[in-house]
Amino acid sequence: MEPSDVGPKYGGHLPVTEVDRAEAMTLLDAAKTHGYLSTDEYEHRALAVRSAANRDDLRPVTRDLANVTQSPATYSQIPTSYPVARPSGVAQESLVKVGFFSGATLAGKWDTPSQVHCYAAFGGVDIDFTDAVWTSDEVVIDAYAVFGGVNVKVPAGVEVIDRTFAIFGGTSVKRTTPGTRRIIIKGLAAFGGIDVKGPDTT
Repeated sequence: MEPSDVGPKYGGHLPVTEVDRAEAMTLLDAAKTHGYLSTDEYEHRALAVRSAANRDDLRPVTRDLANVTQSPATYSQIPTSYPVARPSGVAQESLVKVGFFSGATLAGKWDTPSQVHCYAAFGGVDIDFTDAVWTSDEVVIDAYAVFGGVNVKVPAGVEVIDRTFAIFGGTSVKRTTPGTRRIIIKGLAAFGGIDVKGPDTT
């Protein structure tokens, strides 16, 4: 018997688009980061996403992950940042901010890692570097905005390099003059937006 959430009635016969793949990979990346998937399971599912022909092919890959974030009441089960105990000013490898049908904010005094991963799906992620404690001179922001938005505020004296791309979405990234500190932002805006602003922009 055909499962109830697949088939032509639910558009499962339609070809997979790049937006469909991006949405599926956003879920897989977040699940792996937060420990829901092992590296082997992640690679297995990622291969299935890349080789999927129809939308029905994506259902088995993400069905159990979608259940975790199915309603707003359960979003608290996924932490919006990865907590690691360490003295202030000591570098950490990466930090994750997730906004699934909700908002996540990183502001105030916080230690910059070498990488910040942002996932905004039908929600938003706001990151403010104004009062951040820089533990290295370069930060890479890996941003995925799928029907959502990622907003980054950058203080003066920080160079911004834009390596993002968009599919039916938009990116607006302020390039500052070269300095001792640099932010490299990359990722995808699919039916969403990635916006980086300096201190003198609104």
